[in-house]
Amino acid sequence: MKKVLAIALSSAMVVGLLSGCGSSSTAASGTDASTATSGDAAATTATSEAAGAAETTQATGDYDVDNMTFNNVELRVEFRYTGKDTDGQSTWYYNRLDQFNKENEGKIHVTDESISTESDYEEKLTTDFASGDAPNAFLQYGGSRVKEYLDAGYLLDLTPYFNQYPDWYDGVQEFAWETCKYDGYDGTYGIPWSSYQLNMFYNKDLLNKAGVDVPQSWDDLVDACAKLKAAGIQPFNYSDKDNYHYEHLMSEMALKAYGTDIAGNLADGTETYDGEKMVKIYQLMKDMIDAGYWGDAILSTDVATERSMFESGQAAFFIDGTWNCGNFINDSDTSLFDAQTIGVTRVPYIDEAYQYTEMGGGSDTYYITTLNKSDEEIAATVKFIKYLTTVDAINEMCQSSPTTYAEKVTIDTGNYLLDEVNKIMAENQGSKLELPNYSSNTAAMDTIRNSLQALATGSAAQDVGSDIVDKMAAYE
Repeated sequence: MKKVLAIALSSAMVVGLLSGCGSSSTAASGTDASTATSGDAAATTATSEAAGAAETTQATGDYDVDNMTFNNVELRVEFRYTGKDTDGQSTWYYNRLDQFNKENEGKIHVTDESISTESDYEEKLTTDFASGDAPNAFLQYGGSRVKEYLDAGYLLDLTPYFNQYPDWYDGVQEFAWETCKYDGYDGTYGIPWSSYQLNMFYNKDLLNKAGVDVPQSWDDLVDACAKLKAAGIQPFNYSDKDNYHYEHLMSEMALKAYGTDIAGNLADGTETYDGEKMVKIYQLMKDMIDAGYWGDAILSTDVATERSMFESGQAAFFIDGTWNCGNFINDSDTSLFDAQTIGVTRVPYIDEAYQYTEMGGGSDTYYITTLNKSDEEIAATVKFIKYLTTVDAINEMCQSSPTTYAEKVTIDTGNYLLDEVNKIMAENQGSKLELPNYSSNTAAMDTIRNSLQALATGSAAQDVGSDIVDKMAAYE
């Protein structure tokens, strides 16, 4: 599928350039910090041509989108919001979208085509790009999933707009830009609005009942799980129906075992996904499964159900992202949060030297498409994305859903868990995004996520590593 996509992208780009539809953009070219290879020569040549066309059409140098005149511009965006009144962030987004459309009636109208399920979203986005009918803006997390669009010249460099509005750029925390900046390229190809890291949430009452201290090391965690089990308390109800939870934890554990160098070492082949270091991580995960510490229905449980079971006191631990600080106050059962029974700590370290190393950084990022888009569409899209991502806008979102954001939130959230998370993040000594993001292999993320699920069905750790490497090789 990925090889077919690469051919389709090349064909779509040629059609766009020949028709003149795609030449109205400040087109991008490049590779991000998470994918340190530069792509093949053909992609680079095509990107340079697209960028040259863009420079001609943007010769006026007018990037003041807030003061431009627009006339009935129709935009289509593909994000991953879950629908009105489903969670704090989605509720804020749809209200903001409605507000933007009302304020710009007769000038700009934005149609949202969000899909919350990641696999369905990825399939639609891939198909739309391959057909040449890409959305005006989309949401991604950087890395190899964005790289193929970037190499084809389909993404807008926002640098001139940030120069026009320096407060817009300065409103983002520096660590969050990794999803937008790419080795070998000077531009900034998106804007992040959320940030995250994995944390371990725990039920204070259940730990006290079993006489368990908050685990600091992975060995501590294993011991704690054994004591909880002996006391009749389920340690985790781990989930991977969503097909990302295992990979998130695998990335976190590898960073906790080997430090941030593991990301680059896996990307350049110094280390491999079937090598001794990574197989050790898979084995630690398998040991938790085999001992029953992660529950019995891992592949049929989604993360929302796992969180709900934790909130109802059916598990002592819950490892997931910092966005749950908002979920805990917006879900139907807030009794544990209200009683401040939920605690939060770092995911336990494997090597104490990397206790303060975390998987995280900038996360949800908006990218603006230039494929077959007019100058007016591109400018209108920038105006809409700016409307969503100023500090004032994100302050409003944070009030609706208190969590960690890429922007420099300036309000008092009043959320005790978020206060603790911010303290934890302030002490970090290194962080990286998910490890597959750093691979030049565009199939890395999906392949690794799919292969890791075999741990829950009895596969050996070494077999999982071999499966990852074999399947990735098919896409080299």
